[in-house]
Amino acid sequence: MKNIFTIVCAGLLLTFSVANKTHAAGVNGLDTAKTIKTLKPEVLEIVNTVLKASYTFNIEKIAEFYTPNAVISDEQQPFSWAGPLAGVQWINSVQKAVKGFKIKDFKVEVKRIKVFQQTEEVAYLVVPVEYTGTINGDAFNEEGAFSFVLRLVSDKWLIKSQAWVPKNGL
Repeated sequence: MKNIFTIVCAGLLLTFSVANKTHAAGVNGLDTAKTIKTLKPEVLEIVNTVLKASYTFNIEKIAEFYTPNAVISDEQQPFSWAGPLAGVQWINSVQKAVKGFKIKDFKVEVKRIKVFQQTEEVAYLVVPVEYTGTINGDAFNEEGAFSFVLRLVSDKWLIKSQAWVPKNGL
């Protein structure tokens, strides 16, 4: 009985590992410039819009980008947001933190995406970013990365999860 269970589990693992076609960049020395073209443009557009909203604080553009059970985590309180308005709540908390720290000229630079995987219905990507600005005239910068999971829901790509990891946390 124990051997049958092991064989069934191994078979399922093999089936899942080859059943879905995935694309990955930045894995095993693949050239990101060539493989990044396979990432769906709709996914990139959503991610870029969300990242731009994180420093322009434009919540209207992202209000409908999240699944009903979306989860976001970040380093400012309350550290996580959930539900279809998670993105709006997160942007509001980023804006509150920027005002609280009195950060001026707050901007984000999206770096080259090196890691992503996708199927026809799910996309996973890690987006390196650098936030910059000034605090009391001194330069401020924080580097890190967002990981995103997007799902195709009723023919529309939506963010299922989004997590920030600062570079100093690696």
